[in-house]
Amino acid sequence: MYKILVADDEIKIRETLSDYLTAKGFSVTLTKDGESAVYSAEMESFDLIILDVLMPKMDGLEACKEIRKFT
Repeated sequence: MYKILVADDEIKIRETLSDYLTAKGFSVTLTKDGESAVYSAEMESFDLIILDVLMPKMDGLEACKEIRKFT
């Protein structure tokens, strides 16, 4: 089963993506900001990471840079 991390500060977007991807058979982890996305990526391996660009604490671009340092 493929594992996907979705990071978005808008709950409706997170829930919609989660519902769709779960229905298609993917395992989905949700986070609400860039910092928690980086933490989740450190703790677990994902096949795909979807990052919103504009998030609180750390934007998606900065989160991507941080994640790329260890993946």
